[in-house]
Parts: sequence; structure tokens; C-alpha cells
Amino acid sequence: MHTELLQKYGLDQEARQRRKDFLGITAADEQAIARLRGQFSQFAERLAEGFYRHLLAYPETAELLDEPGLLARLKEAQMAYFHELVSGDYGHEYFEKRLRIGEIHNAVGLEPNWYLGAYNQYVQLTFPFFAEQGGGQMPPELLALIKVIFLDIDLALQTYFAAHTEKIRQHNEELEHAVGMYFQAELKAQQYAKLAGHEIRGALQAISAVCETIAEDYADELPPEAREALQSAHRRCLNTHQIVESILAQPDKAGEPTWVDVPHLMHEVAARAEQHAGERSVEFSGISDPLRVWGDPIGLREVFANLVSNAVHYSDKSPIRIAVAYTSRPEEHVFSVADNGPGIPPELRERIFEPFFRGGAPAPHRGRGLGLHFVRTIISRHGGHVWVESVPGEGARFHFSVPKEPTPRA
Repeated sequence: MHTELLQKYGLDQEARQRRKDFLGITAADEQAIARLRGQFSQFAERLAEGFYRHLLAYPETAELLDEPGLLARLKEAQMAYFHELVSGDYGHEYFEKRLRIGEIHNAVGLEPNWYLGAYNQYVQLTFPFFAEQGGGQMPPELLALIKVIFLDIDLALQTYFAAHTEKIRQHNEELEHAVGMYFQAELKAQQYAKLAGHEIRGALQAISAVCETIAEDYADELPPEAREALQSAHRRCLNTHQIVESILAQPDKAGEPTWVDVPHLMHEVAARAEQHAGERSVEFSGISDPLRVWGDPIGLREVFANLVSNAVHYSDKSPIRIAVAYTSRPEEHVFSVADNGPGIPPELRERIFEPFFRGGAPAPHRGRGLGLHFVRTIISRHGGHVWVESVPGEGARFHFSVPKEPTPRA
């Protein structure tokens, strides 16, 4: 059995067995520990009392227990916990419970040094008891050594946590600096874009007029394929010209939400997929049924375009199959973009939305690792969310949602 919690920490059956083997825990050990259960039942309540008496003596741990009725519940849970330690059964349920307890300790703010100190108290209380039951006494030197061992573990863990915390801090600073530099460059680029937009508008008008003139005046002399290509170029120029016009006419209104025709977006996205595919074959299926959503038309187009272009860039199969689907929920529209590519490993499914992350990108693809980050940013501004499902080797399916109710500004 491999539960979600065990999967989160990479503890499948093989990993669990390796850990037990490394610690030298054998089947004989498990049977020997199980023989302690009868004796332990006599001692469990006294152990829980001594355990929490020790914790209450220190403000740092006593503060965590300052809630009416909590201590009684914890004593019951602690006795059950101690009984599990001497159960002799250390399979997946044991691992899962220990992981869950660790997460609870972390959530309530029990730092590692206090956890280890509490565990040390458990050892100090139980070892003498079992030694007494066995007719002998626990040498004080051995108890002292156990204390030093736990201190050594505490100090070692402290260095690990400090080192990793420092690495994370440095990484965040570098990332913030890089993103800041990028967006400063984007602001400058926007200024140049306004100047270039006027030139682009004139160029599009000229190209569109030439394509239309040639297609009409030389219709009888052109092969059907050439005539269709010119007409397609003419339509593309007109569509792009309209977008440039709308931005230049009201630059402060760019990004304003409005009703967006989804099937119309599908035509533009399908054309973008073919552009990125080059000579490779693309089988694209989109949404053809009438559907309108409230949002930023340019932003939503870029969301679809980024997801589709990623499917093309990362594809390892031919033909490239891309399917856009729609699901209606009570309060939101949900879209998905599925492909038949290599899929995404579980450990990367959150990281792919980080800025500048390009895990597994093929060499010819020169993207900056910002596409999915912008997808999440745009959808978040719309009040929706993004997530991904994937089976390695069988492709990925990206989902995103947008609210059905119009919002003041996307």
C-alpha cells in the first residue's frame, strides 16, 4: 500500500525496507519488541504522566499544552503512541502515522530540538523500567550516553536546517532580483512597443492590401493553394491589425474584462500551434459550441496559446495531439488542454509554475521558463486557479478555471 502521505515523502515499500535494513531492524527484532507489550501495558499510564510532567516544566513546551482538556486527550493519544512503538509491526501504517505525527508537531510549532528532548525523556523513563523488569539495572553511564547521542543528533539537525534555510533565503533573493530585472526590462519594452505599434499597424495594412490585391487580380493564374495562403495571410493581418488598433486606441484599457468568444479564440490558438510545430503534424481539437466567458481577451488568449505552444515544444510524438475541452461548474468555467507528450514527473508538477523553471525542455526550445508562470498569474488575476494532471509517458492535461460571474476587472 502506498498512501498519499508515503508518496509525498518518497517512502514506497522498497524505501521503507531499506530504511529498516540500514537501522538493522530485523524480523527477530520485531518479535523481541512485541514480547514487551505485556510488561509495557502496566507502565504506559505512569510513562504518560511522567512524560507530560517533564514537558509542563518548560515554558516552551508547556505553552503548546495550554488548552482546557487538551492534556487529557494527549495523554490518551500518547499511551496509544507508546503501545505502537512496542507493537512489533512496522509496516506502512506505522510509517504513515509517524509521518502524520511529525507534520502535526511541525504545524503546532514544536521545533526539532524540543521534539528530540521530549523523545529523550521517553527513553530515560522506559529503559530503566525494562531493565528492572529484566532483573537488572540500567547503568547510569548508558543513560548519560543516550543523552549525549540525542544532543549530537539535535546539533547535527540544527546545522542541516540552518544550511537549508540559508540556501532557500539566497535562492529567494536571487529569484526576486531576477524577476525584478525582468519586469524592469518589460516596462522599457512596453514603451518601445507603443512606438513600434504605430509602425506595425501601417505595415499590417500594407501587407494585407498586397495579399488581397494579388489574390483577387491574379486569381485565375494562381494555384488554389497559393490563393488560399494569400487569403489566409490577409485574414491574419486584419485580425492582428484589430488587436493593435484596440491597444493603441486605448492603451489604459488594455486588460479590461469583457465578454470573450471562446470558439473565436480556438481559431487563433490552432493557428499558433501550427506555427510552432513547423514541419511536424498537429492534430488539434478545440471548442466549437457557442460559449462566452468574462475576462481579459488578450490574457485568456495568451493562457491558451502558452499551454498549446508548450504542448508542441515538449512533444516527443508524431502526430502531436492537442485537445482543448470545457466543463461547466456551478460557479466557474473549467478548461483543459491535453497533449500526448512525455508527461510531467510528480516531483516537477508544482515547480513548473515557478518563474524561469524549464525542467526537461528540449534543446531547440529557447523559452525563458515564464510561460506557465504567466498562465498562473493571469488566471489568478481572473479569480481562478490552475492545476495539472499527468501520467509520465502518456501526456499531460492542464486545467484552469475562471469565475462565471463578471468581475470588475480581470
